[in-house]
Amino acid sequence: MKGYDDTNDEHELLNKLKAGDQQALTVLYYRYINRLMYYVQRTAKSTFLAEDVVHDTFIKVWQNRDQIDPSRPFEPYLFTIAKRTLLNLLRRARHEVDILSEIRRHALQEENTTELQLEYNESNLLVNEAIASMSGQVKQTFILCRMEGMSYKQAAETLNVTESTINKHMSKALSLIREHIRTKNGLSVLLACISLLK
Repeated sequence: MKGYDDTNDEHELLNKLKAGDQQALTVLYYRYINRLMYYVQRTAKSTFLAEDVVHDTFIKVWQNRDQIDPSRPFEPYLFTIAKRTLLNLLRRARHEVDILSEIRRHALQEENTTELQLEYNESNLLVNEAIASMSGQVKQTFILCRMEGMSYKQAAETLNVTESTINKHMSKALSLIREHIRTKNGLSVLLACISLLK
């Protein structure tokens, strides 16, 4: 995301988004994804449904970018779209979740070996990216326990810490990996959808 960082003025980002700059949308996506997911999931009570709402929300932001007023705060605008999208989806959520789950189960059963291998390789890449982003003993703990096969006790002795500390490090490492995969996959879906709208 060359040319952008968290210090970018939101007014500038919104002007660029309004002008059709996908990179500006990417910055805003990373800036608000966690807060928006938390907000939607509190009502939706479903991670699957919340992810759909968040993706639909950012797609609507992109589709209606010409209506954005850069002089007004973006967060209330974003959350209002998310709320309306969620309310619309909740009217038929129970049936949609069942249908989509069934479709995904059948799709998974019909995937051939090559597709499964590609999916495995992609997931493996995301896990490696997440590990690389870890720091200190959290990273060391994950490598020792999951990649080198050590028990928590052995890892604790190697790192000269308690088993309780190892357990905390592993919990944090797994949480970081899940969050990295969720965010990366979410952005990929969003950008793919946007490319289809051009």
